[in-house]
Amino acid sequence: MTESADAAPDGLVGRILGALAFGVTLGVGLLALVTWTVRTIQTRAPLPVTARGLTAGLLPVVLLGTLVAMVAAGSGTWLWLAPIGNPWRKAMLSIVAGAGSFVVALLTWPVDRAFGRDGLLALAGLAALLCLLLGRRLAARRRTA
Repeated sequence: MTESADAAPDGLVGRILGALAFGVTLGVGLLALVTWTVRTIQTRAPLPVTARGLTAGLLPVVLLGTLVAMVAAGSGTWLWLAPIGNPWRKAMLSIVAGAGSFVVALLTWPVDRAFGRDGLLALAGLAALLCLLLGRRLAARRRTA
């Protein structure tokens, strides 16, 4: 039986899953900080609701912050997937990580409701710790490969 050119070498699946986990965790942490920022602005000064449009109120913070977090999640995944030579596969997996971080970050709402802004900071801190651990593990895999 012959191996195809697309057969995954040993450890590649683990590296891919680790890179995806890193990207999603990074995005969730950043989106928790976006939610914390919005809640902080809301507690300091009430914004007028009379203005409408994309530049009114907190909408720019939410839109720009969400976009930055999703791009950071995809970029982090892309960087850890450097051993994969195919840029299309790296791009697809990076897009999955960016979108996945947005979906998983929906848990910031219940965290905000249950624990407030302190809970959001704790979630961001937990995400940073997980990113650090995942990054160290991925770096160790890169050195042994």
